[in-house]
Amino acid sequence: MTDSSPDRSSSGPELIVTGRIRTMEADRPAAEAIAVTGGRITALGTADVILALATADTQVLTVTDGVVYPGFVEPHMHYWASATQLDWVDCGTRDGATFDEVLDRLRRAEPAQGDWVLGQLYDPALVEGERELTRDVLDEISPDRPMMVMNASLHFAYVNSAALTAAGIPEDIEDPAGATFGRDGTGRLNGSLGELAAMAAVMQAVPPLSQQRLLDNIVRINQRAAERGYTHTHDAATGLAIGPQEADILLQLAPHLSGRITFAMHDFAMDAAIQNGLKPFAGDDMCRAIAWKIISDGSNQGRSGYQRENYLGRDFHGSPNYDHAALVDRIRTAHAHGWQVMVHANGDAAIDETIDAYEEALDGRSGLDHRDRIEHCSFAHPEQLDRMAALGLSPSFLIGHLYYWGDAFEERIVGAEKAQLLDPVAGARRRGMRVSTHSDYTVTDFEPLREVQTQVTRIRRGSGLPLNTAEAVDVHTALKAKTIDAAWQVHADDAEGSIAVGKFADLVVLDADPVEVDPATIADITVLRTIVGGRTVYRS
Repeated sequence: MTDSSPDRSSSGPELIVTGRIRTMEADRPAAEAIAVTGGRITALGTADVILALATADTQVLTVTDGVVYPGFVEPHMHYWASATQLDWVDCGTRDGATFDEVLDRLRRAEPAQGDWVLGQLYDPALVEGERELTRDVLDEISPDRPMMVMNASLHFAYVNSAALTAAGIPEDIEDPAGATFGRDGTGRLNGSLGELAAMAAVMQAVPPLSQQRLLDNIVRINQRAAERGYTHTHDAATGLAIGPQEADILLQLAPHLSGRITFAMHDFAMDAAIQNGLKPFAGDDMCRAIAWKIISDGSNQGRSGYQRENYLGRDFHGSPNYDHAALVDRIRTAHAHGWQVMVHANGDAAIDETIDAYEEALDGRSGLDHRDRIEHCSFAHPEQLDRMAALGLSPSFLIGHLYYWGDAFEERIVGAEKAQLLDPVAGARRRGMRVSTHSDYTVTDFEPLREVQTQVTRIRRGSGLPLNTAEAVDVHTALKAKTIDAAWQVHADDAEGSIAVGKFADLVVLDADPVEVDPATIADITVLRTIVGGRTVYRS
């Protein structure tokens, strides 16, 4: 791959890209060259025709090895929670770390904020015996310093006695609405915090990062996404870390970003944000507010997702975060203000509740009017997909659930029969729905090509076995979930998601074409370059 400027003399494009180009446009799926002016694609065609437009000032990027695709779109991730935890101890178990290895990392950790030892990404569902970081376990590691470790799902946290003391949490504290303080068999607090209200009760005692540090971390995360080929990321819970002012802060970050950002304000912060003057589509081409986010239940792997039946070996099936009337009211309020709605629904009962609420709130209108979505939509039954299609709703699947947690769901959490329902990409496609997949970063990492591979192979990381291959799709269809259809879900398909004249020159250069390699190796493809608006923001 080479950059050069040819010997020409008249006005012309600022950039020309030549090579194998996959447009993701049905009427013109391939091209040899792209011309770019003012950050947008101005011409598309054969190399000889496009190169003839070059002038002495035109930069020419020749992709000799590899292939050019439209930049990937991440339709659901979390900037603020990730920025808060970016430099916390990595306690992740997705890639096979054992319980003892996690404990060793925590023993060696230095205080991160004040005298607190802070960790992230732990998930007991992925360790042998599903061992939790209980209060007693953490007390052995850190008897004096407060310690808190976030679960990878962001729906749970684990704390020691010193943290409970620092936060002023008494043994007889009552569970707040929609959240739980875990207890052992004797009724003593066990250090497990379930859902936002319980976690916030402890987080308020942690010395906060400065606003500048948070902003720097958001820029770092944005660059990390660009390194994985993302030209657009969508924050799915703006307003939860420091409040509704997060919207204004993000909008002011635009000049410092590598890739484009859209965001959804969390329901808890939205009333205040509207009072502050926030309106749908506020912002510019680099950062824009587009959606209203509601979280209807918890985490399936954490067994707080709301299910129709009990979890395996447990006498509970999760619970909803909203009753029906409240959920309908929030959706109606969002629509009345002109917002797209994204409802997080993991368990099948939560999906039932969400579809019911949308149906009542829409009152005969189509969800396509606002491009309303159901997030994760993990265990979706065929009849639920039928109803979603009829209502004009579209799903965004956390496909990493299948890759990282598929075995755990089948063997220990919901059972083999229900596990077959996980992430029904093909079923949604057959019903004509536009589908995306997402990372839920940091629940899983930025791995767009892994997401494509998992849609195609349905292979689980642990066992190496596929899970319900009837829900597999071909590579091109899988790529649509990371390009044009993801762009549609974030109201950006008019300018992104495919390579076409008039759209932004948002491109990713890969060292191999996903449609040509063994599907089991798609995740191994390397991102060579990421271009946003004709500007290279990452080069390997």
